Amino acid sequence: MSGWDDTPTPAAGFGDAWKPDTEKAGNNAWAPDNEVGVGGDGGFANESKHADSGDAADGGCRNCGADGHFARDCPEPRPEGGNSGLCYNCNEPGHNKSECTNPRVEREFTGTCRNCNQEGHRAADCPFKAPDQCKVCKSEDHATAGCEMNRLMAAFKITEDIDAEAAWNALVEADQAKEVEDIKKAMLQYAKAVPTTTLPELEATFRSSNMHTHLIAFPQEIPAAMTIANFQGEVNQEFVVSIQWSHKPRRAKSAEKWPQSAEENTERLATAGFVVDSFVPKCRNCDQYGHMKSSCTEEKKEVEKVVENCVLCNEDGHRARDCTQPRKTGGRGCRNCGQEGHISKECPERPNMDNVECKNCSEMGHFSRDCPTRTKRTCRNCDSEEHVAKECPEEKNMSRVQCRNCDDMGHTSRDCPKPTDWSRVECSNCGEKGHSYKRCKNEAAAPAGDEGGDGGGW
Repeated sequence: MSGWDDTPTPAAGFGDAWKPDTEKAGNNAWAPDNEVGVGGDGGFANESKHADSGDAADGGCRNCGADGHFARDCPEPRPEGGNSGLCYNCNEPGHNKSECTNPRVEREFTGTCRNCNQEGHRAADCPFKAPDQCKVCKSEDHATAGCEMNRLMAAFKITEDIDAEAAWNALVEADQAKEVEDIKKAMLQYAKAVPTTTLPELEATFRSSNMHTHLIAFPQEIPAAMTIANFQGEVNQEFVVSIQWSHKPRRAKSAEKWPQSAEENTERLATAGFVVDSFVPKCRNCDQYGHMKSSCTEEKKEVEKVVENCVLCNEDGHRARDCTQPRKTGGRGCRNCGQEGHISKECPERPNMDNVECKNCSEMGHFSRDCPTRTKRTCRNCDSEEHVAKECPEEKNMSRVQCRNCDDMGHTSRDCPKPTDWSRVECSNCGEKGHSYKRCKNEAAAPAGDEGGDGGGW
């Protein structure tokens, strides 16, 4: 078996078409004699990860260079850095950072910054790191919590300054067209032009102007990451504003939350607004809003880790690449005895019930035919559990026979005294109901899967 670094033998019939073109490329490149060669690795880096010395077929241990074992089993200490086996938190051997319970030990950072790709500092300390932006106004001179911009205007991107008359004309035009999104945008533009505008005042103006738009305030549960803001940007309001075309509910579901009177709706609108993002962080430790995991005062929650399972020995705690058990061959193994060379249905050993999974309840230890939770079959003719109706030795019990024509008990459809119910008859020729194949005037339906052609699938 040739290795990656061995020179392959030229294929028969090609002569010297492919060979090291030392005369033309000068670098052991592989190419046809009449073409320009490429790198000796064929364009793929082929740097060996094994030691350069050692008599083993794989080149020896990557750690100490000796043959007879892999680097994962090497008794010699590993060199500093890289896979040194030291914890990145406390710099002690025997465990990794995720399992470390020791206090953090500061050490010199010798890696590369993820931000600027320069050595000597972490990304958190990078001098070229872009400043943090406010999530509300996108400014870089303050944090999100200290932003004074109107949250409602920022959420709906109302940044253009227009005069009050133009905003009101746009609102009237959108109301006549009954375009909800245009009405909402025009309302916010008008509220931006006239900062003292309130929802109760705007609703009263709509009613006095006989406009189609009705502002109805509903109680509504919103996600914890959202908030309700009014025209002035005040958050944590109580009700959510909905744009309707009538003061009466159209659906019974809406009527449950609908205000009982215009006065009640006006009171609700005083503490109402629109749903926007609150930009409040959520802690991944206690699942509460208002702080990050790094500043959480609760006890650190233990995260469930995915247990690594070896596919070779079926033990937990390591992967197949780190398994010390001998490797299996590429053949299929028997699920019953674990040996190779045959499958379970050809196994000469008695069935190992510990490896048997029931197809009915998915539990181990029994077959589906012996499953205690399986629903037992009973005979429709005599109620016996030892056989089904077609195997029943008893005489046919006509009192349990139901007619497919009239649904009465005691006779079959062939002996039914009532006229044939053609709505139940399905034609065997065209598949439609209402007639039999003898009276069918349609063409025969193509069988399922028949798409024409010779059936070759091309």
